[in-house]
Amino acid sequence: MKRKNYWFLFAILLLALTSLSQGQNLTPNKSSSEERKTMSWNPQPSSPQDTIDQPIRVVTHLNESDYKELLDINQSFISETGIQVDIRNIPDADAYHQLTAALEVGDGPDVMLVNSPWIRSLASSGYILPAESYQNSTNGSDVISPIIQLLEWNGYQWGIPLDMDPYVLVWQAHALQTLGISDIPQAGKGWKDLLAKQEGRKDKKLIAIPAGDAFAFAALMGIVGTNPVSPTDESLEYLSKLRMGIQFIEPGGTREAWTSLRNDDLVMMAMPASAARKETNTNGTLELRLPEQLYAENPFLLRGRSYAVSAQAQQPETAAEWIAYMTSNHSQQLWSAATGYLPALKEMYEEGHFQWIQPPIHLDQLLKPAEDKAADSLLQTEWEIFSKAAKRFLSGKMTEQEYREAMGGHPKE
Repeated sequence: MKRKNYWFLFAILLLALTSLSQGQNLTPNKSSSEERKTMSWNPQPSSPQDTIDQPIRVVTHLNESDYKELLDINQSFISETGIQVDIRNIPDADAYHQLTAALEVGDGPDVMLVNSPWIRSLASSGYILPAESYQNSTNGSDVISPIIQLLEWNGYQWGIPLDMDPYVLVWQAHALQTLGISDIPQAGKGWKDLLAKQEGRKDKKLIAIPAGDAFAFAALMGIVGTNPVSPTDESLEYLSKLRMGIQFIEPGGTREAWTSLRNDDLVMMAMPASAARKETNTNGTLELRLPEQLYAENPFLLRGRSYAVSAQAQQPETAAEWIAYMTSNHSQQLWSAATGYLPALKEMYEEGHFQWIQPPIHLDQLLKPAEDKAADSLLQTEWEIFSKAAKRFLSGKMTEQEYREAMGGHPKE
């Protein structure tokens, strides 16, 4: 009888131990969750040889034609170095969410090529490494200064810029000359004179911009000399008079707009730099200008892409070698010539050997050291409000005062 009791007690003890063992993982505490998260972000290879044999994993956010161009440059890197690189593209609109979801579970790439405004968010979330950790020099002084502002967070630079595709003003010199004007006005009285000349063009439009495109709206305001958030009374008056001369380009109507520009039915257009540069291949009389003041104050409008190395990267030094190759002078020249995007390196815009960009892009303010500014500009913070208000104002559905009230400010003195 006593022996039966022993066996009964032993069975109860064994059952209790089994239940305790199974219950440890049912409700993991925060510290164990963080530990697993850290481990997944920093996977350890089984051996050094395994790491060497693994290809660099790259994720990009590009359209199909740009992706093919990147693959061509990447193939040159593989041929020259023998280092294997696997590139996967995510062209979808929700690419940011797809990428961060993969990074969250430890399934992210070694390198990513993404929109530059994403970098600060990726850095603050712990998904990427500071550039100083894998490069001896980030060459910040060699890059257009406002772009670097987009890549900085917590005192460090977190990305390596590749390019930019800002909206530019495009015009044909002879179209201006027929109006008796030698150059596009910078601001002020010059626009007043141009608008007076436009009144004699009967039913012809002065400028074409993509319909509903807030980046185009901002560029137009910058070219006229208007601060989109706190415009002066004078600049808003010019824009009000300009509204009758605006042709909004609907989807599918871009080719027709270029034809109108070529035939002098239009005087100018606001288009992405890449589209304008590609058009110069068939129309060599085009000239371009960037609203530099606007872009210096609002770097996100430069619409650039940058490389970053994942915090999960098993070979950060090799990843850095690939990025250095892809952002070298030679590669940037190949990339810019094929895609039309503008390079991020300052020396590409300087007189001499590197001045190969056609038509020439003359930069001044964007090449100067950037002033210390807030992380996000006021325009970036109020972007959704601006997008709606600018669309209504430029289409004549909102008065000057209503636009100013929508932006929540008073006229800039």
